[in-house]
Amino acid sequence: MDEKRREYFKNYVEQRKRISISLCLADYQKIEYLADKMQMKPTSFVGHLVQQKLGKNPHLSPEILKELTEVTYLIRNIANNVNQIAHRSNTLKVMVDENALLMELKRLEDIVKNYVSQKVDA
Repeated sequence: MDEKRREYFKNYVEQRKRISISLCLADYQKIEYLADKMQMKPTSFVGHLVQQKLGKNPHLSPEILKELTEVTYLIRNIANNVNQIAHRSNTLKVMVDENALLMELKRLEDIVKNYVSQKVDA
């Protein structure tokens, strides 16, 4: 077990690098305030800011995440309804282009996510 732990730690150290920054008190207090609003530690918050600016994962507030999850849920419910319509149309031999409908819903979901990301980055 100790060997696995040593190997894990060695890989971890090789893959991660630590940096240290100095901030004026006012900037630190802003970071501390914003981190607290996001229910995070200041160091985690700064790490998320860096990741966001590098384009890896935009950091969204819990409120925005909740709303985005609700919108995604609604869009996927609509997609489920489209699938049910398609199934029904196949049963009745009436043509419905469900792929076009589903692609429009996917496009809508992407537009919503891009909009939120742009608002967060602004």
